Amino acid sequence: MTDPTEASSAVPRPADRSKQVVTPLSGKAVFAAAAGTVLVVAAAVTALWLTLTPDGADPARVAARLDVLRIGLSLGLGGGGLFALYLAWRRQRSTEIALLQKERDQADVARAYALQERIAAENRAHQERVAAAAEADAAARRITELFTNAVEHLGSGVAPVRLGGLYALERLAQDNPGQRQTIVNVVCAYLRMPIDLPREPPGDLEAHWQRLREREIRLTAQRVLTSHLRPGPDGADARFWSGLELDLTGAVLFDADFSGCQVRALRLTETMFHGEARFTGATFTEDATFEQTAFTGDVRFDQATFSGRALFRGLTFTGDADFAGTRFVRGARFEGASFTAAARFDGARFGGTAWFSKTVFARDAEFGAARFASDSEFRGAVFAGNARFVGATFAGNANFHGVAFRHDVSFREAVFAGGARFPGAAFDGNAGLRGARFRKDVEFRGAGFAKAVRCTADQFPGGVPPELSRFTAPE
Repeated sequence: MTDPTEASSAVPRPADRSKQVVTPLSGKAVFAAAAGTVLVVAAAVTALWLTLTPDGADPARVAARLDVLRIGLSLGLGGGGLFALYLAWRRQRSTEIALLQKERDQADVARAYALQERIAAENRAHQERVAAAAEADAAARRITELFTNAVEHLGSGVAPVRLGGLYALERLAQDNPGQRQTIVNVVCAYLRMPIDLPREPPGDLEAHWQRLREREIRLTAQRVLTSHLRPGPDGADARFWSGLELDLTGAVLFDADFSGCQVRALRLTETMFHGEARFTGATFTEDATFEQTAFTGDVRFDQATFSGRALFRGLTFTGDADFAGTRFVRGARFEGASFTAAARFDGARFGGTAWFSKTVFARDAEFGAARFASDSEFRGAVFAGNARFVGATFAGNANFHGVAFRHDVSFREAVFAGGARFPGAAFDGNAGLRGARFRKDVEFRGAGFAKAVRCTADQFPGGVPPELSRFTAPE
């Protein structure tokens, strides 16, 4: 609290009052001064009169005595006037000093009142801080109690109690935005716990039903997460929890649906997806990690946006993988990934380097109209099915060193603005280069073509490369 002495110093103090005090004249002093003035004038007139009286008959002396009389009267009147002026000045000065004193007194009163108001305001603020701290402590204790009870329910051996714990955590997070990341971490930790998958045919029926109940609880936990990760059409959904990070490393997920979700960061390393996994239209504002993850069913990332790094290294796609129209703002890494079914990247946008080194495409791979704004690395990749790069744009260097095209591949109408490298590539089927444009260096050194290639000299900056010309069919 502020010291009152310091607070009062904020109001300016008047100057020293003792130097401005005018002592008032008493009535006796005024009478004495007036009488003294009259006596002095009378004495002066008498002395002059007597000096001029020896020859009273002389007209000149009579005139002189009259002048002396007039002078005396003038001196008396002048002295009285001066004394009256002096009295008026003192009265005016006294009035001014009284007004000044009144102003000083009012300033003292105002200063005292301001000090009282300041002290009262500081006391009120202190009381409000104490009350707010007490209220915050009570709220924190209540949140802690609710959180503890919900977590205890989540660890119960009874399935309905665990469901109740999940919904209690959801409500707590909805009402307390500051606790959302902690509660999401708890739900993710529950999904990371080991689980016995239902077996077919079931053995122990009781154990089988228990596994099915656990599966339903995990589906509920997934819905608790995803239902609050969708911002809505206008981004103003009150149920949307923004800026969250999900760590589902090693989790087992069933029919996961993250479509339309917006997540700050996502870690799905060594995660197992059972059933279809949907990420259509999802947005990841930071890094998204899917390394060593297994998808047992179809997976859809179409129209998704990866603003950070997108890591899919060592990934296994058992079902169809749909990345059509997906935006990889900082590029993507698919090194060592395995697409055992169809892979669609048509219309995808790669803002950074696209890494597909040693990636295996067991069936058809579609990259039609894809845009590679930076380098694209397909070194050592295997395309066991048909590969289509029709209308694709390679703004940076495109490296297909040692790529194996086991079936047909088409680069028709594709544009290679940077260097195009195909050394050691194997083209076992038809190699479609018709309409493709190579703006810079092209290399086919050591490439092998099982069938004739159709292309023209104007497609290359220096004509058809020598290592390609011997495989070129006449138009």
